[in-house]
Amino acid sequence: VLIWATISTKGRIIATHDENRETILIVDDSAMNRMLLSDILADTYNIIEAEDGEQAIAILQQHASEISIVVLDMVMPKVDGLRPRSMNENRWIQFLPVVSISTESSPEFVERAYSLGVTDFINRPFDELIVIRRVSNTIKLYAKQRKLTNMVANEIFEKERNGSLMITILSHIVEFRN
Repeated sequence: VLIWATISTKGRIIATHDENRETILIVDDSAMNRMLLSDILADTYNIIEAEDGEQAIAILQQHASEISIVVLDMVMPKVDGLRPRSMNENRWIQFLPVVSISTESSPEFVERAYSLGVTDFINRPFDELIVIRRVSNTIKLYAKQRKLTNMVANEIFEKERNGSLMITILSHIVEFRN
């Protein structure tokens, strides 16, 4: 079910939303790269495109809770690589994985990307299978992490509730004995 779609000035759908699918934010200054990634991923995921880091930050401010993953070009004009620092400041990086894309693949560059908080790295030119698997695996990994975090939080809440109940019962017993 198509909930909403955003059309670019050139008539191309740049954002779609089906509430039954995960949503990917693709950030790249190259329209060709955005189109390639969209074509690879659009059959399975909702796609939102941003042409630079400033636009991506604006989208994240409005839709961060709806986005499952950011596929990000690290070398762009204006705001280079969306500044994962901005994502850290807004705490998006804690729950939103970032997969970096770049033609640059030197060990220093890849290490810098990881040190900025990216989850994975994909080289250009794109291999369709690698893009699909890495995006899919990263989304699944973060979904499992969220599930485990929720399970732990529920366990802690349950133990606190049981502890409070036990204290209440014991205080009633002590009060009754007095």
